[in-house]
Amino acid sequence: MNLQRSFAATTFALLAGLALACGDDDKPDSGTTDDAGRPCCDAGVSDAGRDGGVGRDGGTGRDGGEGTFDGGPGQPADGGGNSPPDACVLCDAGPDIDAARDGGDGGDGGDGGGSDGGRADGGGSDSGRADSGGSDGGGSDGGSTPDAGVPPDAGPPVCNASAAPVIPKLKLAAVPGVGTLDQLVFAAQPPGSSDWYLVEQTGRIRVLSGGVLKPGNFLDVSAESDFDRDSEQGLLGLAFAPDYATTRKLYIAMTPTSGPNANRDMVIEYTREGEVAVAPRVILSLPASAGNHNGGHIAYGPDGFLYVGTGDGGGGCNNDGDRRGTPQDVSSLFGKILRLDPKADAPHAAAGNPFATGGDPRVYHYGLRNPYRFGFDRLTGDLFIGDVGQDSYEEVDFVPSGTNGLNFGWPKREGAHPDTCGGGFSLRPGSSATDPIVDIDRRPNAPAPFGDYVSVISGPVYRGSAIPTLKGVYIFGDYVGQRMGALYQCATTSPVTPILKNSNPNTPNAASFSRESGLPSFGALTAIVEDGAGELYFVANRNSLLKVVPE
Repeated sequence: MNLQRSFAATTFALLAGLALACGDDDKPDSGTTDDAGRPCCDAGVSDAGRDGGVGRDGGTGRDGGEGTFDGGPGQPADGGGNSPPDACVLCDAGPDIDAARDGGDGGDGGDGGGSDGGRADGGGSDSGRADSGGSDGGGSDGGSTPDAGVPPDAGPPVCNASAAPVIPKLKLAAVPGVGTLDQLVFAAQPPGSSDWYLVEQTGRIRVLSGGVLKPGNFLDVSAESDFDRDSEQGLLGLAFAPDYATTRKLYIAMTPTSGPNANRDMVIEYTREGEVAVAPRVILSLPASAGNHNGGHIAYGPDGFLYVGTGDGGGGCNNDGDRRGTPQDVSSLFGKILRLDPKADAPHAAAGNPFATGGDPRVYHYGLRNPYRFGFDRLTGDLFIGDVGQDSYEEVDFVPSGTNGLNFGWPKREGAHPDTCGGGFSLRPGSSATDPIVDIDRRPNAPAPFGDYVSVISGPVYRGSAIPTLKGVYIFGDYVGQRMGALYQCATTSPVTPILKNSNPNTPNAASFSRESGLPSFGALTAIVEDGAGELYFVANRNSLLKVVPE
């Protein structure tokens, strides 16, 4: 079952009962009318959903950032393309263009061995998934860059999930200067900067500027990150505040292996001073848990709040001591997506979270095993979560923008399948499980093309300009699996197009990534990230940052 965008039906009902006249900014276009005799407006009216509604023209983002695009007519939920009665429409735009949202914005390595799904040779916290996503659509405090190369009045791209994406010929190009690092697990750019901040799982962050690594460490917590190559702990994630240019605030996600905070999944705030990060302040600290399923991904959402993925506490089948069943307990922080406001008083819960009463006020979504990497669509604000499976299924979960309180079912369900860990688990009373949009069989002898997956990795939707035919495509991957997957997520989910990580001369017509001369085979994927312009990069081979470019 695919999720429907919850606002569509509600918005249509409201618009059907109201006559929407053009406001001061919605003047009729020199008296012209559409085919139904209604006046055309230069700018869209309020966000009218997908049933023929019209998006806001450069509307204001949730935290003050400006909208990325002028809204085009909405994609109708019923495919009819008819606007609600009396709504102002644009005469020269197609009926199936998604409505632009206000200020749209822009996991889990194998389980380290045993029955809990082995990881090839590291790969970050119980796998290696990805993040990214700017803050509110290029606003003054959002920090993300508007979709490069698209004229402001072009409207958002068409979203059509009726067929799998047709993938153009793609190539991987190495970002110069990265190859000397070891245990690279993530990379991020601050708002408004082209510098890359390279995260080593061993506890160091280095700065790559203009293709050259700056001397010394920008941040060093290596004294608390002593682990072997197969560990899922250490330094795993990095996020810059949307207002980093003025506040200089940044956040790391880590699970120390030694010291007073050993085995605690943590989020720590730092402030940039000169060329280093100083003044650590703990924003989040979970109780000590097992050495796997440590989450590790953090990212600012389009609403200006900090999202954090937490694992279920580790062990196999969520049977580890007093953490058994905690992903279904909304008063526990394990197995969740948390939504934080670091500027608020402790415990830094963001306003509007669904369990402020009857649960922990920081919890936003629940029922997850280990959401090591997730990503936002910088245009729509939709969220894609990669949740690594136990032994049977990998999954990608989808959250439409503005939706909260979803239950993804773990440990009662793995993917869309109940009781893969045996009986004894149940869903939170009164809740129902949300099905994933990607449900991958990883059991022994699982079928191609994704049967070799062990640790699914999620990232953002492509919104760059270098590869126009890739616009709007969501790409996921796996730390070990030999293929990436590509799909469209609209009101429904398209079929998936497999993409070979490494092109094969025996299948020259298959979608694949070629490599620039001298690059080793593409493997050990730990993150899928984007730069300020929305171009995609893969953190791979534990020492490379690879840019996706047209062949």
